[in-house]
Amino acid sequence: MQRGRSNTVTELPVLIPCGAKQQQGLASFLGESGDKYQPVRSLTDADLETGSKTSPLRAMSVLDREFFVALVALLVGLGKQDRLAVSRARERLIDAIARNRGVELDPDFVELVASDLGVGHQRAEKIALDLSTLGPRSSADEKWLLSTQVSQALDSVRLVLWWSGTEFRPALYCPDLKGALYTFVLMKTVAGRGFGICPFCGVFFVQTRSDQNYCSIAHREAHRVARWRAAKAKKSKKKGGKHGARKTP
Repeated sequence: MQRGRSNTVTELPVLIPCGAKQQQGLASFLGESGDKYQPVRSLTDADLETGSKTSPLRAMSVLDREFFVALVALLVGLGKQDRLAVSRARERLIDAIARNRGVELDPDFVELVASDLGVGHQRAEKIALDLSTLGPRSSADEKWLLSTQVSQALDSVRLVLWWSGTEFRPALYCPDLKGALYTFVLMKTVAGRGFGICPFCGVFFVQTRSDQNYCSIAHREAHRVARWRAAKAKKSKKKGGKHGARKTP
């Protein structure tokens, strides 16, 4: 069965509060509370189209958007086993977490890291920010980092049984747009359809084809070149280390 772009394509509807004119039903699952007449509707692909006035992204702060994009980029990068994309997404995510928590680097700690690890100041700052922001497990494992951060973002989401007015349906109720955005996009990203994060520039986009991985052809080619250079540099570093090693008599 074909579905229009305005129809929800997740297995479970992602419900959000709405006005009476937009409603597809009422929040029957809220019981006998004062909110029992709350109108709800399903979040759809059309809500995330470029220029959509109903996009949850419009209601998010700049920092929240950066955090969201970094999370989805990390998810996509891990799924495609693209180490360059994973590395970039991880850096963006750590930076967003640090800014959200108000983490400030201690210059003495940065110098200590540089001295102990024998790295430059810029590299030492990134390592110090990592150590100051994440726990040891999240720092060592991107999958662990992704799992914990996404789970926290979905904390307000509820699995409910919804009476739509014509039938009972299991649904995911999101009382706020931020939770709805994470739920809807991440479910579809895991399924490999609908949305993507360009691994080159980090822009969130709606796919025009199921195999579209970049926001543009130019960025696809630029990322390929960047991956080639990164792989070449890594190979050259290993080769140099091997030649420079000395056998112990």
